[in-house]
Amino acid sequence: MNYPQTSFVNLFSSQQSGGLVVNSVEIPLIQRDYVQGRKGETVERIRFNFLNALCTAVESSQSADISLDFVYGDVKNGTLFPLDGQQRLTTLFLLHWYLARRSNKSIQDQSWTNFTYATRPSARLFCERLIKVEVQLTAEVICLSKWLIDQAWYLYTWKHDPSIQSMLVMLDDIHLRFQCSSGTDCTKAWDRLTDTQQPAIKFHFLPMQANGLTDDLYIKMNSRGKPLTRFENFKANFEELLKKDHPARANSFAKQIDAEWSDMLWKYRSDDYLIDEAFMHYFRFVTEVCAWQSNILFSDETRTDDLAQQVYGNNNPDAAAHLEFLFNSFDVWHEKNIKDEFENLFTAASRGGSTPLFLFNVFNNISGGGQVNLFAACCQFHGRSEWTLAHTLLLYAVLLNRIYDTNNFPRQLRILRNLIEASDLLRQNMPKLLADVKLIVIACTLNGVTAFIPAQVDNEKEKVALLTQQPELKDTLYQLEDHELLHGCLTAFDLDLSQNHPNKLMKRANVFHELFKDSNYWPELTGAMLAIDDYSRRWLRWTGYLYAYFGASQLETSWGNLFRGKIEPDLVKVLNTLLDDVDILDIGNSLNEIQQKFVNQCTTTMEWRYYFVKYPAMRKGKSGRYTMRGYNACMLEKKRMSSNYRDPYLLAILEESGANANVLANPWPWFFGYEIEPRQMILIKSGIKIQCVDEGWQISESLTDPIQKNDFTLVCSKLGIAQNGLYRVPQNTQQIDTEDRVVLGANLLRDLVAANL
Repeated sequence: MNYPQTSFVNLFSSQQSGGLVVNSVEIPLIQRDYVQGRKGETVERIRFNFLNALCTAVESSQSADISLDFVYGDVKNGTLFPLDGQQRLTTLFLLHWYLARRSNKSIQDQSWTNFTYATRPSARLFCERLIKVEVQLTAEVICLSKWLIDQAWYLYTWKHDPSIQSMLVMLDDIHLRFQCSSGTDCTKAWDRLTDTQQPAIKFHFLPMQANGLTDDLYIKMNSRGKPLTRFENFKANFEELLKKDHPARANSFAKQIDAEWSDMLWKYRSDDYLIDEAFMHYFRFVTEVCAWQSNILFSDETRTDDLAQQVYGNNNPDAAAHLEFLFNSFDVWHEKNIKDEFENLFTAASRGGSTPLFLFNVFNNISGGGQVNLFAACCQFHGRSEWTLAHTLLLYAVLLNRIYDTNNFPRQLRILRNLIEASDLLRQNMPKLLADVKLIVIACTLNGVTAFIPAQVDNEKEKVALLTQQPELKDTLYQLEDHELLHGCLTAFDLDLSQNHPNKLMKRANVFHELFKDSNYWPELTGAMLAIDDYSRRWLRWTGYLYAYFGASQLETSWGNLFRGKIEPDLVKVLNTLLDDVDILDIGNSLNEIQQKFVNQCTTTMEWRYYFVKYPAMRKGKSGRYTMRGYNACMLEKKRMSSNYRDPYLLAILEESGANANVLANPWPWFFGYEIEPRQMILIKSGIKIQCVDEGWQISESLTDPIQKNDFTLVCSKLGIAQNGLYRVPQNTQQIDTEDRVVLGANLLRDLVAANL
């Protein structure tokens, strides 16, 4: 049956289908309260859009007429009891009341005023008094709800009725809408609204047989009255945007989101069998990429609807291109096994440098399977900490390849992964980073790449040149790139073609893999490398001390940080010399021989490197980071001075002396505070303090016991300790030790302990 459209006014004045006549509307007792005027971000946005559509219709010409779909319910004795349409009918009632009052129309005898609520007596009375009490409403009223509350007929107890409070909010928004619309003629709007021939707002009325609808049916219908989800709201708003700005795309979007795209996303549905979140996450990813490319400022808190308006709305000159990319980003996965597609590109376990590419930052527990399925991960994790800017760049690269069918993609993807791993990715740099990704993937060039770390860009160019001339080195290079410590960065390796015979680079790579296969060799590795030269990364602190970074005996990441990024030439020289000198069949002895050879050469001068090479105790710091100045040093357990640390020279003399740590007072061996503060080893029996200074060992004491005082004097006399307590280490004119200060310090500690001090 075809049900003609009617309007709110015509609903009361015309005989409806089935011979039923509506004289009044009553919202049944079992129905919900009026909710369209509730507060809250989602409801407010829905109310704004709904009111804007209604008001635009009554303000504009016939072409702006709108239809509110079906309203249906039970009609008994001329009274309509809405089953569906309560919220819309209430809003229409309030809009009619407002425009009538603003137009100074008499409404006492108009049939549409026979509208009431049975949900609560207070709501019924409020509707009655709105109609019966004559009020003079003008545009000068600032806040309509406050003005109504101040009226004599308004009851104070109504503040507890949610329907009344919701109606007041709606009236406020209606009033604000017509106040803010310059040139709006409320009389003409009233005429458009109540036009019996061409009303501005219409709906289909479906009357039901007057045999009475049960309360059970009302309850069941109202259980369906959930608010629209974020996805449903977004979908409606985005379709409206497309209809207005890109009408040719609107139908396609509506069809594909309910068909091909829904089928594609079904594997990534939530526990409640909805694809809503998966779609919203992936849509947000694509839209953020486009926003960065248009230099649109946004944050994680920016609503997706608002961002979509900025990206795809006609105010953006790139809107058409962005919309094309959006559709392509969905279409490329249609009828594809997405998991297989990504597992052909990436792997979560290194396979010796071959394709698929080893991905360092993989995912766990992805809905849809796999650890490297970036599409599935985006649908699940985008907007959360698990999804990083690195993942955004990689997924963007994959989309570019799929959309434009680029050449040599596995090689370009490897280059991109290496650049991403080496760079500190920041949101403000994303426009340039995305442009660089496009250059790398589509143009297959590194020329013009500016946002990634320059040292790594240069390193990638070196590798391209090397493989062009010596393609047989591909497996060697790729295996090194995939090493967990290197993450694609080979700046620590000498790739100079004039120096690197293929066999030499292969040998170095093999030794490197063996050295870092596990941590067995790390305690000696730092000593061997320091024996070759000072390779540390250094920077000056405000205290005058240097931060020095060596790599640690236990912490894998310390070596990764050392070998990646911009590498000083000294480190390149030391690492490659070490790799050349180590016998891969006898690595342990090779490392010891390198250290011993250096120590044996230091017969006349002993700078700080001598001590760090000779005494393993001085290389025990977990972080591999030290603060150093002359013969003063702090060995950090963590990266910051704010944590506890040890004095490597004091630790070395304790171990060299053979003394037990229980002869020392707590909190040995830990110190805290700035490195400029004294670090003293304190003997528990006497309180004597020993400190390493540039000149040697400074001893402090405040002995009162005559026996201890005498024994201490004997030790000082034996060792030649000055009256000021300085046990001087012999040095040359450059203040470099000519005798081993650790040996001297160990003798001092041994003698003090032997003297029962």
